[in-house]
Amino acid sequence: MLFKHPRYVINNLYMHCFNLENENGFFCLYHFLLSSYIYCRKNNIILHLKDVPFKFSYNKGWDDFFEFNEYMIKYNPDINNTKVWFGHMIEPSEKYTLNDYKLYSNEIYKFKPDIKFPNIIPDGQSYNSIFIRGGDKLLYESKQYPISDYISLLLSLQLQTKNLFVHSDDNLQVEEIKKYVHDNNLDLCIFSITNSKSNGGAVIMKRLRYGNCSSITSVDEMNNNEKKEHTMMMLHAIEIMRKSQNVILSFDSNVSRFMKITFDCNVYSIHHHNNILFNIPTINPAYGF
Repeated sequence: MLFKHPRYVINNLYMHCFNLENENGFFCLYHFLLSSYIYCRKNNIILHLKDVPFKFSYNKGWDDFFEFNEYMIKYNPDINNTKVWFGHMIEPSEKYTLNDYKLYSNEIYKFKPDIKFPNIIPDGQSYNSIFIRGGDKLLYESKQYPISDYISLLLSLQLQTKNLFVHSDDNLQVEEIKKYVHDNNLDLCIFSITNSKSNGGAVIMKRLRYGNCSSITSVDEMNNNEKKEHTMMMLHAIEIMRKSQNVILSFDSNVSRFMKITFDCNVYSIHHHNNILFNIPTINPAYGF
C-alpha cells in the first residue's frame, strides 16, 4: 500500500522514503527533501533517501557530494516494508519555521570530507558577493533585472571592503558586471569562478531549451563529467558567498532562498522585502517567500 498523505503516519512501522528522481532544479528538490527530513527528525523517524536516479549525480547519488547520517540513510530497494513516499511537492502537511529549515539544513548539507573547494580570495580578506540566476529561470519564472540594481544596492551599504565576488550560472552576466564596474570607474576588485563554457546560463530540463536557451546543453543532456563540473561549480560558489559580509541577489530562485535561510551573513534581495520572519511557521521555501 502506498500512502499519499504521510501526515497521518507517525510511527516507525512504516518506511519513510524520499524520492530524488525528478526533473526540477537542485535546490527546489532540496527544500522538499529538507521539509521531509524535518518531519522525520521531529517524529524520531529515519528517512530513507532514494537517490538513484538523481539528476545531478555523476556516480553514486546524494553521496557524490554529501554525507548520510543516522537520521537519513540510503534507500535499500530490497527492504519490503510498507512505504510512505515523499518527493517533489509531496511532503508532510506541517509547516515549519525558517529557523527549523536553517537548523536541520546544517545536518544534511554536509559535504563529504574529500570535497575541498579552493579559496579564490586572498586569505584574511573580507568581501561582498552578487548572485544572479539566469538561464531557464528567465524563460517564464523570473524577470531579468538591470545590473545597476545589484550594484546600487551594494553601494548603498556601508562597505568595509572593495573585494566583490560575482557569480551566476550565466557567465555573460558576470562579464556584464565586470564591464559595468569598469565603465563606471567603480572602486571594486572583482573575483569570479565562471568561464565561457557557462555562457548563456543553466538549463535544468531538456524541454526548456527554447528561446535564448536553445543552444545551451541542459542537465538532462550532460554526461557524468559535465554534471560533476556543473554541480560542483554551483556548490563552490555558494560556499564562497557563504563567507561574505553581504550578499546581493533576488529571491526569485531556490538557490537564493537557500542562501537567505542558511547563511549567517547579510543577504539582501534587490526587489523583495528583506524583513523575513524566521520564527513563525511558513510554507516550504520552494514556493517562495
